[in-house]
Amino acid sequence: MSEIEVITKSRLAVYGQCQRLHDLQYIRGYRPAVESESMAWGSLLHAGLEAWWKAHQRGESLLALPDAEVAMVAYRAAHLAAIDDAAMARAEVLIVAYDARWAASMADYEVIGVEVEFVATIPGRKRLRVAGKLDALIRRRSDGVVMFVEHKTSGADLSLGSTYWARLRMDPQISIYFAGARELGHDPHACIYDVIVRPDLRPLKATPAELRKHTKPTKTEPSRLYANQREADETIEEFRGRMATAVAAAPEAYFARAEIVRLESEIDDSQRDVEELALQIRSGAHTGVSPRNPNACFLYGRTCPFLSACDGTASLDDETKFRKAERQHEELSIQH
Repeated sequence: MSEIEVITKSRLAVYGQCQRLHDLQYIRGYRPAVESESMAWGSLLHAGLEAWWKAHQRGESLLALPDAEVAMVAYRAAHLAAIDDAAMARAEVLIVAYDARWAASMADYEVIGVEVEFVATIPGRKRLRVAGKLDALIRRRSDGVVMFVEHKTSGADLSLGSTYWARLRMDPQISIYFAGARELGHDPHACIYDVIVRPDLRPLKATPAELRKHTKPTKTEPSRLYANQREADETIEEFRGRMATAVAAAPEAYFARAEIVRLESEIDDSQRDVEELALQIRSGAHTGVSPRNPNACFLYGRTCPFLSACDGTASLDDETKFRKAERQHEELSIQH
């Protein structure tokens, strides 16, 4: 084990979810061989957002949407197994709507950097580091205030007062990223939490023949299927149009932004939380003890990809299920 322990928001989340999962991923270095559909879709959209923000950083706002679309096509080409036509259509509709929703506001900001990595030492703990990647670092043109942007995809209720926003008051990621921005030489005023809702729309299927019901013919109208039934599957283009109509009708249900601030006392409290968790992680790595948490095997409508390894029905050597990561934090180029 490295003398320096690197802690990221993802690592903290995994450790809090299940210590055995943390051991498998961050100590022993295993990853699922195939990315889940939901994870792949989030990464697909993130690829588009990265390209969109980089175009604005270059001052080429008119290229933001075309660049985002090209980036998503390229990402899908590398992940065909996890991204089907419907998933791609959902992402394409949302990136177009995202551009329509936020492009005009970009004139108010200078984009300092996109996908900006940082590593910061935990005060008083020379061998512990917090690391991460700011989705975007921006400066407001009107007053020079610096902020960082965090993109999120979620299926949660984004209305004002919902629990989604309330929990951000204690979210350790935001506090870590305040420290990261300071390590990079900036004094951030706030985090702009930039949320996109994952649509639950899916292409409609044809009504099974045995369940179809027809209206009675009249003198002016022939018999037809009831309005809520279909003779054929919805095409991808039909689905794309239906989804675009839904997003255009209620953009506020799909896109939301909020400025999240931190008082110094809140940053200090979060820093102590992170430090304590980091020490627990380090201690567990030394002892080799990593208890399983059966309550985490099925969360957020998904099955843990390591369930079969934990219950003994599959081996970690099964390359169809698991792979060895090249480095502990694959999302970062810098490790400590």
